[in-house]
Amino acid sequence: MILGIDLGTTNSLVSLWRDGEVILIPNALGEVLTPSAVSVSDEGHVLVGRAARDLWLTSPERGAVAFKRHMGSSRPYRLARQSFRPEELSALVLKSLKTDAERFLGEPVSEAIITVPAYFSDAQRTATRQAGELAGLTLRRLINEPTAAALAYGLQEAPAESTFLVLDLGGGTFDVSILERFEGLMEVRASTGDNFLGGEDFVQVILDHVLRQFPELPRDEFSPLHGRLWREGERVKRALGSSASVDFELTWEGRDFRLPITASAYEKDCEPLLQRFRRPIERALRDAKLDAAKIDEVVLAGGATRMPMIRRLVARMFGRMPAMQLNPDEVIARGAAVMAGLVGRDIALQEMVMVDVCPYRGRLRKRNLKYVKHVEAGTQRYSEEWTR
Repeated sequence: MILGIDLGTTNSLVSLWRDGEVILIPNALGEVLTPSAVSVSDEGHVLVGRAARDLWLTSPERGAVAFKRHMGSSRPYRLARQSFRPEELSALVLKSLKTDAERFLGEPVSEAIITVPAYFSDAQRTATRQAGELAGLTLRRLINEPTAAALAYGLQEAPAESTFLVLDLGGGTFDVSILERFEGLMEVRASTGDNFLGGEDFVQVILDHVLRQFPELPRDEFSPLHGRLWREGERVKRALGSSASVDFELTWEGRDFRLPITASAYEKDCEPLLQRFRRPIERALRDAKLDAAKIDEVVLAGGATRMPMIRRLVARMFGRMPAMQLNPDEVIARGAAVMAGLVGRDIALQEMVMVDVCPYRGRLRKRNLKYVKHVEAGTQRYSEEWTR
């Protein structure tokens, strides 16, 4: 059994391909989303997931979140008296997902497919592999997140010749990939992104606005107030998706702080982030030598794409509404499960050649991956070819 794992900035998921379908595996709390958070309790116990995120909210000096953004770097994370590298923190999340899967399946599991941002560098990909090894997993493959989204949406079943674009805006990273299907081949024509743009940045816009209005509030990220600010900022961001105005409310040191925030003012404050969102899309279109009118389908992945301002921007850029049939929080994990089924040579899968790319610093690496169409029966071969 091979697991499919979406190792996300904000949340992570584990899945598998079984009996011709994708299964999302719940954690001990019965939830498929496991917060990508690690904390150390007062007793020195390492916590992972929701318990870790809850402790981080009240005691930021004891926890760490969003460490995926620093994969491949030497940045240390100090949690209480213990120090961790980003890949060590990621390994703890992976180990927790592995334990959840083994409990669900009732048997040991040691192999996995892990997704990574398409714009991850070699160092970041190596760190992800190291995290998998530290978690006791044998990595059968790293798959780019937009490519996983394409597999999850079954875009291989699109017309024989079609071009589609995948936008993956997660908690901390943004990827853009343009894929083309023709004559049994699905090729990634272009892939760009921003490794420091995600839903966390849109929450920070709210917090910056609040702190400008109330300069007496502490700004230190290790202040006991930081987690509470972040939780309220996240609530306001989500509420603005369906309301014209939302009150930011907080009580600190016996004083009540309240600030109305309108959706229009929030979108104006987010304009620099929206410009950063546009640039990789425009760059991908230039790299693929296409204009927006040539794109047959636009697919959204990542929880941050739920924001109405993102969907409106995409609709304006391409003159149509993007595909939103699948839960954006789950789509990457679903694609990873499909790839796991392929690598496991499930007879319910028929192959198609997929040419994926890893762009970084002007260098392309291509690999041919076999996959892609669900059928009732058939045979399958699997191979991989690397070229530089």
